Amino acid sequence: MAGTFQAWQQKLRTILSRTEASYELPQGEVLTATGTTDGDLQELFSYGWTPEETARTITETLGLR
Repeated sequence: MAGTFQAWQQKLRTILSRTEASYELPQGEVLTATGTTDGDLQELFSYGWTPEETARTITETLGLR
């Protein structure tokens, strides 16, 4: 698996921040609204999920696109 969890997490947060900006949400609101924890993210990273598919799943959970 390429990269570190920290780099993966930063890319995920960058992707989510674009969605948050388009909906005028505070930074980090998407993760807060879904109840996604750093532990959850670490687990998805360990399963090989990409930041892109993780972001897509999180935003779809909230009904955001």
